[in-house]
Amino acid sequence: MKLPQFSVGTSRLAGLIACALVAQFVTGCSGSDKERTHTGYVEAEWVYVAAPRSGWVVSRPAEEGRKVKAGDLLFTLDDQSQQAATAEAGSRVEQAQAQARDIATGAREPEIKALEAQLAQARAALNLASVQRDRIVALAAKGFASRQQRDEANAAWRTAQAQVKAAEEQIAVARQAGRPAARDAAQAAAAAARAGNASAQYELDQRAIRASTDGEVSETFLNPGEYANAGSAVLALLPDDGLRVHLFVTQEELPAYRPGVKLQVKADGLANPVPAEVVFVASEAEFTPPVIYSRDSRKKLVFLVKARIPAKAGLRPGLPVDVTGP
Repeated sequence: MKLPQFSVGTSRLAGLIACALVAQFVTGCSGSDKERTHTGYVEAEWVYVAAPRSGWVVSRPAEEGRKVKAGDLLFTLDDQSQQAATAEAGSRVEQAQAQARDIATGAREPEIKALEAQLAQARAALNLASVQRDRIVALAAKGFASRQQRDEANAAWRTAQAQVKAAEEQIAVARQAGRPAARDAAQAAAAAARAGNASAQYELDQRAIRASTDGEVSETFLNPGEYANAGSAVLALLPDDGLRVHLFVTQEELPAYRPGVKLQVKADGLANPVPAEVVFVASEAEFTPPVIYSRDSRKKLVFLVKARIPAKAGLRPGLPVDVTGP
């Protein structure tokens, strides 16, 4: 939808031209049957550039009349909050990824070495218990050791065996990664953190608005230091292919006009005609008189036709033109 700033002058001129067009179509069109000339006018299809979020306009490199290319910076909004959110989201990604790696790799190497030292101690104790057990059993067989001493030696040996087994199992468990459910949860948390970081980066990128197409800055509505509401236009951009010629044809002429038909456009001050191509034909008549079904009134029915003109054609919005058609 066009803003009022662009509709005042053009609408006034278009109204005058439209009045002239009514008279023209009552009296007929000039030219031969094979090639007709209509009076039309140049209209622009502006792109009104806005930001998706509200904020203070910090800079606006795009001045009125400046030519821009797609991707050129048009204006920026304050982004301190978005910068902080992006930094926080990046830190959360690092934290979540570190936790996922920790669960996936099991115990740290120093912890493994400590458990291995405990295993070595348990094995040494087992060797000692085994030697003492063999000695006591031999003495008991000869009657030099009591039955109780023999039982105690056997119990100490079995205890040492159990301690060695327990130390070995502790090392095996420590070398394993976390449980599958814990690993899945850690990976999901890391993925969520990355998504949050991408969202924060997107919000930051939206504070710098760039041109989506080649064109010319026609008008600016806000200056640096002013507040821009979300969705409110900061400037108007006229794309290089944004000029259209509007003309009106009668019901009799309508079948000859369809998208793709080539036209020639002439205007005061142009040395040569400008080529144009029909891109739109209205489905409903305009300037309809009260009685529309009589044979005479049918000639007064006119249909809007829009034709695209090339960039750098030398025409400006609102100018009257003569259009030669099929």
